Amino acid sequence: MNSKLTIACPKGRLENKVVKYLSERGLIIEKAFFDDDIRKLTFNTNFKEIKIIKLKPSDIRSYTILGAADIGFVGYDDILENSSENLVMLKKTNMGKCRISIASDKKKINFTEKKIFKVATKFQNISENYFKELNIQTETVKLNGSIELAVKYGVADFILDLVQSGKTLKDNQLYENQIINNDISTIIISSYFAYDTKKDLIKKLLSQGL
Repeated sequence: MNSKLTIACPKGRLENKVVKYLSERGLIIEKAFFDDDIRKLTFNTNFKEIKIIKLKPSDIRSYTILGAADIGFVGYDDILENSSENLVMLKKTNMGKCRISIASDKKKINFTEKKIFKVATKFQNISENYFKELNIQTETVKLNGSIELAVKYGVADFILDLVQSGKTLKDNQLYENQIINNDISTIIISSYFAYDTKKDLIKKLLSQGL
């Protein structure tokens, strides 16, 4: 093994699943990775040629495109929102499986009752493209968290967000009105340059393991 490989792992809810995925393929990360008191973000593995960097999920796509990471784990929602330009889609996984849905405090949304609807979401492009195809006028309220509160407090008519079990919607008295995409999960990406120069190592890691 003579190629150096940098893998971007997302912080947060998918972190342990990605670590497990890599360990099943023979890659073991140093213990410091699991110590929350340690602030470093680059970690060694049992292969000296392979490093792990720990990033916010929203930054992994940029790090991969810019060549700082050779492969990265991102949600397919990130790709839908920001495009797959300059990226190689290496492999789809079942990690973090969920869907993108519209939800409101009504069992059914009547799209004829208003000329313009306010939509609270962090997926501005997905939302605007979806409603444009339906010829429904919307105004996007861009939020990054606690989106479920937007309807209750009059910020928006409905929300467009990721849904996994639906419990969060239920706990906030919201109904899942429409599923926009039922096939969202974590995908493994690479830059074209990394895939071109390190293809053998990448394919080995993701298929048979190291």
